[in-house]
Amino acid sequence: PSPTTEEEGLDREGLMEDLQKLGDLSIDDVSVNKDVTLISNKQSCVDGLVVVNGKDEDSFGIHKEMISDKVRTEAYRDALLKNPSLLSGSVVMDVGCGTGILSLFAAQAGASRVVAVEASEKMAKVATKIAKDNKVFNDCEHNGVLEVAQSMVEELENSIQIQPQSVDVLVSEWMGYCLLYESMLTSVLYARDRWLKPGGAILPDTATMFVAGFGKGATSLPFWEDVYGFDMSSIGKEVLEDTARIPVVDVIEDRDLVTGPALLKAFDLATMKPDEVDFTETATLEPIESETEARLCHGVVLWFDTGFTDRFCKENPTVLSTSPYTPPTHWAQTVLTFQEPISLAPDTVLSGADRSGAIGTEESPASSIHLRVSVARASEHRSIDVSLEATGVSLNGQKRCWPVQIFNL
Repeated sequence: PSPTTEEEGLDREGLMEDLQKLGDLSIDDVSVNKDVTLISNKQSCVDGLVVVNGKDEDSFGIHKEMISDKVRTEAYRDALLKNPSLLSGSVVMDVGCGTGILSLFAAQAGASRVVAVEASEKMAKVATKIAKDNKVFNDCEHNGVLEVAQSMVEELENSIQIQPQSVDVLVSEWMGYCLLYESMLTSVLYARDRWLKPGGAILPDTATMFVAGFGKGATSLPFWEDVYGFDMSSIGKEVLEDTARIPVVDVIEDRDLVTGPALLKAFDLATMKPDEVDFTETATLEPIESETEARLCHGVVLWFDTGFTDRFCKENPTVLSTSPYTPPTHWAQTVLTFQEPISLAPDTVLSGADRSGAIGTEESPASSIHLRVSVARASEHRSIDVSLEATGVSLNGQKRCWPVQIFNL
């Protein structure tokens, strides 16, 4: 989209000054250069050229981005096409079908009926046209298997004829940044309880959130420390202060992690209750054992895996991972920056040394970081609030707690 007059006024030289002005704006979507993307509805970006757009949920661009994400699309394709005992002759419901790509896979896999549910009038028309173009649409004039219902799934009975608990397979790509930002999970769970047969399959059937600590390399500090030979680290420090208030979506490389991964939350989508979307969990981050010196942990990275497990996908179970250890996806990872970095070192580095400083400082690195993370649905539609509490633990068990940080996605 073309920039607005206000956006044209943004230039790189005056970026930091402009960010102060933009901080008071209420905006729907923020995208920036390849280095960082911010997903806060009420904040501006802190690194890179800012583009402020009104959010268009019907934009074809986001659909192209999702379909082009091979990790995402091929995981769903394999789950649907490589499990014939599950899909052949089955009744399939696709919640939030968009272009209908998952519904097309289900039809290709031999489903006897595919109900593609899409709330957007525009995208429902697009999905209908695509189904007709691919000769799988079903109505009085077409003898295919795919029906498109322009409806919220909660109001589906007003749009098509369908009996409760008549669906064999429920499929949806409902995940958002940090798994739960702008996700449709509650709608998917409604569809499960209303339309899925007892013992029917939900794809994916598991979702798991992970967390790890990241170091300096995952921040913009190295960039600002040497800009064509000039020291601009003061900007980098200001950027880091801003990111301690604003969640960032970015691709983090595994080499920039300073701890191993820890399990944060596991969801069983076949059995979970809607209120389980809000949760509080703890996790412990341990430094990488191969490290030979202390490293600063600047914050945490969140990501998720979704599983198409052998509970339902017996011939070909698969996993869709958004991990820093696997090829990147359009979800990238969600970055939460500490207000103050925590020095961390393996026990082998800490043992035998006399540490007298405050825990988590370079003089007295912590041996682990205990996290307490809460995720709750925010009042704003499909937004979430994340609270983060970090506690540094020394080798002898002493603790130092940092203030709770609140992030809105």
